[in-house]
Amino acid sequence: MRRVSRRRQSEPGWWGSAFGIIAAYLLFFALFSPVSEPVNHGLAFDRRPAVEIMILIGAVALLRLCRLRLPAPLRYVLAALVFLAGLLNFADAVMPAAYGREIDLYWDLRLVPGLIGLSVKSAGLWRSLAAFALALIAAAAAYLLILLTLVLAERATARRGTALAAIALAAVGSCALALPRATGAAIPVRADLSRQLKAQADVLYGAWEVAHGQPGRYAAALAAPQPASADLAKLKHRDVLLIFFEAYGTVLLDNPQYRAAIAPALARFAEKLEKAGIAILSNRILSPSFGGGSWLAHGEVLSGVKLDQFLSRLILDSRRKSLPRYMEAAGYRTVDVEPGIKSLVVEDKFWGFDQSYYSADLGYRGPEFGWFGIPDQFTLKKFATRELRDRDKPVFAQIVLVSSHTPFYPVPPYRADWADAGDYAGVSPAEWEHIYRQPDWNHLEKPFLEAVAYDLDVLGDFVTTRISGGALVVILGDEQPPAFISGEHQPWTVPIYVLSRDPDLLAPFAARGYTPGVVPEQPPPWPEMAGFMPAFLADFSSSGSEPAAPTAATAATE
Repeated sequence: MRRVSRRRQSEPGWWGSAFGIIAAYLLFFALFSPVSEPVNHGLAFDRRPAVEIMILIGAVALLRLCRLRLPAPLRYVLAALVFLAGLLNFADAVMPAAYGREIDLYWDLRLVPGLIGLSVKSAGLWRSLAAFALALIAAAAAYLLILLTLVLAERATARRGTALAAIALAAVGSCALALPRATGAAIPVRADLSRQLKAQADVLYGAWEVAHGQPGRYAAALAAPQPASADLAKLKHRDVLLIFFEAYGTVLLDNPQYRAAIAPALARFAEKLEKAGIAILSNRILSPSFGGGSWLAHGEVLSGVKLDQFLSRLILDSRRKSLPRYMEAAGYRTVDVEPGIKSLVVEDKFWGFDQSYYSADLGYRGPEFGWFGIPDQFTLKKFATRELRDRDKPVFAQIVLVSSHTPFYPVPPYRADWADAGDYAGVSPAEWEHIYRQPDWNHLEKPFLEAVAYDLDVLGDFVTTRISGGALVVILGDEQPPAFISGEHQPWTVPIYVLSRDPDLLAPFAARGYTPGVVPEQPPPWPEMAGFMPAFLADFSSSGSEPAAPTAATAATE
C-alpha cells in the first residue's frame, strides 16, 4: 500500500475543489450584486462579477500556491472588511431610491441616530427592538457566511491547478477593466466597490481640508462679491414672510394621482386667496436637496450661495452677509421660526436673526404629531400672536413648517377655529381614533398627501386672516419628498409661490417668469434657490442694480 502524504490528504479532490471555488465566487458575487437601476433608481441586481472579489480570491490562491494560509486573526479582519464593503455596496444601491442621491458616509452616518429615533417613534419601541434584533441576527449570519466562504476559498485553492485558475481569473478580470474599449461597450466585470471607496475617500479628504481651514474648491464661492448694502425701499416696509413647506415637491403636481388627491386642497387654498384679494404667482425652483437635508435649501435661500454639505459649514465662519442681515439693515425685525430645532444652534450667529423660536420657545403642550411633535397650525398661530401685533418695525421671518415631514404620521387635525389649534378640545374621540390609527408603513403616500392638504388649509387661513396689509409672502417647498414617495426619478424641483395684496410687490417676480395660479408649469431651465437672494436684493432696492450671480459650489443633480 502506497503511503499518501499529509499534504495530499489535506487537499480536496478535483470535483470538491472545483465545486468549492465556484461556490465561493457565487456567494461573494451575490453579496455585491445589488445596484441602483439607473432610470427609476429601483433596486436591481448586476450579474457581472465584481473584479475586487476576483482579486481577493486570487490573492488567497496566491498564498496557497506559496504554501501559506491566512492567519486566523487576519481572516476575521478580512471577513469584517468584506462585510462592511457589502454594506457600503447595498447602501449605495438603495440611497438613490430613498434620497435621490448617492451615499455620503461622512454625513449620512451622523443621521443614523435620528433615523433610529424616527423608527422608534413611528413604529413603536417593541417593533423597533424586534427589527433591531433581526438586523443583528442577519448581520451576524452574513458575517459568518463570509468567514466560511473565505475558508472555502482557501480549501478549494489548496490544489495547485485550482489556485492557478483563480489567479489567472483575477488577472483576466483586471485586464478587462484596463484595456481600451469603444464608448458604450459592455464590460464583462464591474468595479463599483473601488468607485465607491474612492468616492468616500474623496469626501473624507474634503472634510479634512475643511477641518484644517483649507477651503480648496470652495474658495471662489466664499469670495464671490456681494452688494455692500441694499435699501430694499421698493418693499415699502411691508412685512416679508419666507415660509418653507416641508417635502412640497413638484412631484405632487406632476404625478397625476398625487395631483388629483391634493386638487381639492389646492382649490380651497386658491379660493381663500381670491376672496381675500390676494394675488398669487408661482414658479418652479431647483433645491439643493432631495428627500432629506432640508437645511441646505434654507441656507441657499438665505445666503445666495449654492451649498453642499461642506460649504454649508464653511459659510458659517465666513464674513458673507445673509438675507436677514440685509433685511435688518433695511429697518426690519428679523425672526426665525423652526419648531424642529430642540436647542440653540451655532448657525444663529452667522444668520443674524433678532429672534429665534425653536421647539421649547413655542410652548406647545398638546398631543404630539409627526416626527417633531408640534403641529404647523399652532406654530403659525404663535408666530402671529408674538410677532405680528404691536410692533414698531416691519417683520422679516423665516418659518419652517414640519407637519409634512417623514413619516407623515399622525397628521394633525385642521381647526377652522384657530383658538382650538393646540388644545384640540373640539376633536371628537372618533377623530382621535382615526388620527392615531397605524398607517400602512409600506405605503405612506396616503398620510403624506393628507399632511400636504392639512398644510395647504392652514396656510390658506394664515395668509388670509393672520396677516394684515400688503405683506409679501413667499411659500416654497424645501425639497422633493423621499424617493419612496416620489417614485420614478424626479428633478430636484419644488414649487415657489409669492403672494400679496400689493401688485407692486409681485411685479418683479412676474418679470422673472412667475405666472398666476397655484400650479406652475414652467419648462426647464429652472432658477436655483441660490439665485433667490441676489434677485430679491436687486428687484427691491432703489438702485435696481443686479448683484453678482451666485457662485455654484456644486452642481444640482436632476
